[in-house]
This record gives sequence, C-alpha cells and structure tokens, in this order.
Amino acid sequence: MIKNAKTLPHRLAVPGCCFVAGVLLTLLWTSSFKPKLQASAEMPVVSASADAFNKVAEALSTSTQTLIQNNVTESGSLTRDDLLMAIPSSLGRLPLVEASRLWREKTRAFVVVESITAIDAAPSKFKAGMAAAREEFGVYADLQEGPPAWHKPGDARAAMAPFLANQSLGTDSYKWMLYGDDDTVFYLDNVLRMLEPLDHTMPYFITDHIWFLRSLTEEVDDNRMHPARSAPRCLPCNYQDPLQGSSSSNEFDAPQGCPCTRQFLCAHDNLGVFGGADVCNVKQHNWYFGHGGAGAILSSGLMKLASFDTVKLFVDRAMQGDPSKTVMSGDGVFSQVLHTVMDIMPTDPGYGYYRPHIQMFDPAWRKDDTSGSRGKHPMAVIKRMQV
Repeated sequence: MIKNAKTLPHRLAVPGCCFVAGVLLTLLWTSSFKPKLQASAEMPVVSASADAFNKVAEALSTSTQTLIQNNVTESGSLTRDDLLMAIPSSLGRLPLVEASRLWREKTRAFVVVESITAIDAAPSKFKAGMAAAREEFGVYADLQEGPPAWHKPGDARAAMAPFLANQSLGTDSYKWMLYGDDDTVFYLDNVLRMLEPLDHTMPYFITDHIWFLRSLTEEVDDNRMHPARSAPRCLPCNYQDPLQGSSSSNEFDAPQGCPCTRQFLCAHDNLGVFGGADVCNVKQHNWYFGHGGAGAILSSGLMKLASFDTVKLFVDRAMQGDPSKTVMSGDGVFSQVLHTVMDIMPTDPGYGYYRPHIQMFDPAWRKDDTSGSRGKHPMAVIKRMQV
C-alpha cells in the first residue's frame, strides 16, 4: 500500500552483490543470542552496511547448503510480526529496496521516497512484489533551498523516516522498529534473540556504532570517530553478562539505563564530557550520533515520546543550520531529535561492550583495524563476528 499515492512500471535490475552476499551473511549469522537476558557465546552481529556484503562475500566459500543445514534457530515470543522496518530511499535507489526483500521476508516495511511522482514512476516489477513484501510508502521531499553545500538531498528524509512510519502505522502496530539506510541489512533471527529479553514499552535507542568527538577542538576524521568505544551510552535495563565486573577497554563506564535519559547519562558521565549532571551540555558535542549506515533499533516505547509536528519542526530547522556549528547529516539530526526533543540517549546491546573485538552493528567498519580500507579486509571482518 502507498500512502497518499497511486499504485506504482519498467524493469529493475537487482544488484548481485546484495542478493548473493546478503544470502551468505544471513545464513552465517542466524545463531547468536539466546532468549534470555545474558550474552551468547556465539555470533552476535545484528546489522551491516552495504560494504560488508562485498567484503565478506569475498571470504566465504560457496557451500551455502551446509550453512543452511547448520542454522537451526530457536524461537521465542517475539516474531517478525513484531518488527517494522523504516527505510529512507528514493526512486533511483529502489533496486536496493527490492534486493532487501530477500532478507526481510515476512517483515513489514515502511519506505519513504521523495515524491508521489517517484512512486508513480517505480518499475512494474517492483510494484508487483510490494504486497508480498508487506511494503507501504510515505513521502518526504528532498532538500531544496538553503542547506549547506555538503548536504545530501535525502538527509531530511533519512531523519524523518522513523517518525513518518510511526505516524502512518501507529505505535501499537509494532514492538520494535529497525531503522537504517536502504542498503543496510539486518540479520533478523539475531535481532529477535537480542530483543527477546527487553521491554519494548521502555524507550530504547539501541546501537553500538556511535560517532563521537570528545571535544569540538578535535580533528574531524571519520576513520577515527566511529565506531567510538569511548562514546557515552547506557547498557540495557537489568543487563547481565559473565564479564561484568571485569576490567573493560571502554573509557566510558556505561550504566544500566531504565531508561537511558539525557540527565541519567550526564549523572554517570565519568569522562566529564557533558559537564556533569548540573551542566549536561549534550548539544555542544555535535559529532555524537548513531551511525545511520550501521542501523539502529527503536522501541515502540521510544516512538510514543515523539510528537510528529514537533519533530518535523526541529528537523526542518536543523537542516537549514550552520554546518560549522552542528552536524547536519540525516543520522546526525535524527540523534539530535532523540537527545534534545525526546531526552533519550543511545543504549549499547551489551555483548560487544565487554568484548572489544565485537561490533554488533556493522562489523565491517573498524577504525582500529588497518587491514584493508577502514579495516574492511574480509577475513578481519569475519574475525570481528566471533567471540
């Protein structure tokens, strides 16, 4: 179904890397989190950017049948019906949306494009699969006038996509929203296991892939700034891990947030980056946000805090701001909405927090790994998925 638009004509070519490598990755990582509030001893990756597709595919053998036979998943009370995908995209990138139907089978998706015209122009092959893929569509226009020159046209749409999905479908229609770029893949069995012990009614913004500058005087370098293990964050409420109490490689001592509000995190700021509970100046740390390409998971309890009109006003104003004073990317502004409007800070899933070689959201990007571009050597990526 398309919101406020006609039915969608023309043929789409689906990129082979997304299908082939996406299949391999999904098969490889289906066994990880057990449905209990503790870390698993298997493979905990829950998401990856498009770069991971190609890199891991280079390293994997072609024995996919063995992978299929060896991946028997355990079921809990959560199912794919409890999930909702929020996907910002555009007419030119609909091949990526189509390719993602393979791994998000039986999971609802709300796709946000630039205009009704873009939806009308979508190829017939794409439209033919919409119902089976459980897709609905919304519209948020490209940036037009006044934004800084380094903006991408879809940045405002990327920031607004979860709020559009929530407004259109309602918070009672899902428990967890999976939010990422249109080339982000989630490994849904792992996602369900990770979320099983968590309370979806509590406000959660879940990711372990965070951009962070401790000071605005630091050099802006994306190879160094994310994923930043020193970034302030909480752990899930009542999280338990066998490594709790042991020495940690993390500079920030993450508390358990029930929920992880801005004031709560400032009160537990052992690094002093926010000035403590009395000052709690989060806004000055503009390079502090969840990485959009790695994806994030949002609880329905979080989205119930959102007033659509208030969020839209904030996003539209932020996108017209001074890039020397604030981060204006779609993922940056989305995080600013959570911090400033909704008073919620990021929660780390926990497993990788105590295991520095593990990155649960997009393991293909590691600034501290010099093997290949940005640590994306295929075997290094696979190593970071294992305990």
